[in-house]
Amino acid sequence: MHRLALLLLPAVPALAAPAAPSAAGVPAVAAPPASSAAASVRVADCTSALEPEARSATFEARVKAIAGSDRLAVRFSLQTRGEDELGWRRVTAPGLDAWLTSDAGVGRYGYAKTVQNLAAPASYRVVVRFRWLGPEGDVMRTARETSQACRQLDLRPDLVARRVDVLPAGAATDRIFVVALRNAGRTLAPATTVGLRVGDRVLPPALAPVLEPGAVRSVGFTAPACEPGELLEVTADAGGAVDEADEANVLIVPCPAQ
Repeated sequence: MHRLALLLLPAVPALAAPAAPSAAGVPAVAAPPASSAAASVRVADCTSALEPEARSATFEARVKAIAGSDRLAVRFSLQTRGEDELGWRRVTAPGLDAWLTSDAGVGRYGYAKTVQNLAAPASYRVVVRFRWLGPEGDVMRTARETSQACRQLDLRPDLVARRVDVLPAGAATDRIFVVALRNAGRTLAPATTVGLRVGDRVLPPALAPVLEPGAVRSVGFTAPACEPGELLEVTADAGGAVDEADEANVLIVPCPAQ
């Protein structure tokens, strides 16, 4: 498949993403169609990554000539949908929403469009419009196809305090407060600290170890006993050292009867 390299265009703000997607296109002339349909679009590549600039999606559109057509044209429109959104929204980015037209006399025309710097978690798809043009540039036929979605996962770690156990300590008036800390994210969480408030008392932070995805570790505090019903407030990543998928790291539970 013959390809002409195009310069990757700079990004512009869009949809409150870390930075807006940018797009580059690669035309392909006289390539075999992806299906028997006169026009089609597919997800050629979907790359997830921890850093936004490494996330990308490539969508490939293909169209075949019809009787009497002279040139073929495609136009890509990018759409996105957040994890909690029901509908799709259009994304504005350089290199999108412009007609891309083949040379005259081409029987089959393909074009691959890559978008980069994608937000996560979110899904991306393209709506491709097709035109068949006659010798005088008149539009003989149109079509519209929508690609499958490229889902971008949030790969960051996510520290979650699952529970607090209150256990006897060496001194009769003390207790050991044991926090079960879990990494609910998809990548390793570096060492950090965990905070604990017992009623109005703020205890010195305790060190939390490095946690692999899905791993659970215990973090202990020794302090005077709490009163039944007194609130225990745990803050995972108390120092804010970990870039997390969800920064809501607080667990509040009542002190159990002892």
